[in-house]
Amino acid sequence: MPLEIELKLSFPEEALPALARHPLIASAPREGEPGMVDSTYFDTPALALKAHRIALRLRRQGVETVQTVKSAAVSHDGLAQRAEWEQPWHGQFDFSAIDDPDAAALLTQVQSELVPVFGTRFIRDIRHFHPRDGVCILIMIDTGAVMVGARTTAISEVELELASGETDDLRRLADELRKSLPLVPEDVSKAERGYRLLQQGS
Repeated sequence: MPLEIELKLSFPEEALPALARHPLIASAPREGEPGMVDSTYFDTPALALKAHRIALRLRRQGVETVQTVKSAAVSHDGLAQRAEWEQPWHGQFDFSAIDDPDAAALLTQVQSELVPVFGTRFIRDIRHFHPRDGVCILIMIDTGAVMVGARTTAISEVELELASGETDDLRRLADELRKSLPLVPEDVSKAERGYRLLQQGS
C-alpha cells in the first residue's frame, strides 16, 4: 500500500516573498517552473466517500490529468501519513490498482453515483531539498483557493513531502523554516476544507 508522508504548514499570503527568499528554499533546485494545478473532488450526493474518510480527485497540471485516491490521516502538528494511490486518467475512473479491499469495494460500489462536489485551483512551486545523502524532501508551495460554486476559501501553505529519509527530517526542516517565517502547522487537508465549505452552504 503506497504511503504519503508529509508535513503541512500554512502562512499568511503576504509572507510568500519571504518564504521564497529563505536560504533553504531559494537554494533548493526547482522542479520546472511554478504552474497552475486544477483539481476536482468527487463524491456521491450523500457524501458516502466522506463518511468513510476517503478522498477522490482528478488533478490536472499542464497536459496531464491524474486520478488520486487518499485515505484519511490523523494529522498532528501538520504531520500526516496516509495511503495514496495515483494513476493516469484515461477518461473513466479505474479503481483496480487500489490494494485496500474495503476502499476498493466502496469506490466500485458507488462509481456510478460519483459527481463533482468541489474544486481547488492553486499555483504550485516545487523544490527538491537534499540535506544529506539518502534524504529528499519535496517542498511544495501552494497559493490559491478551494472553490464550491462562487464560495471560496484561501490556500496558502507549504507542504514538505518525504520522498526518501525519515520523518524527523521533515520536522527538522519545518523547525528551521519556522525560526524566521510565520509558518503554522496545518492539520486540515485541502479535501477537508472543501467539504467544510460545501456543508456551510447546505
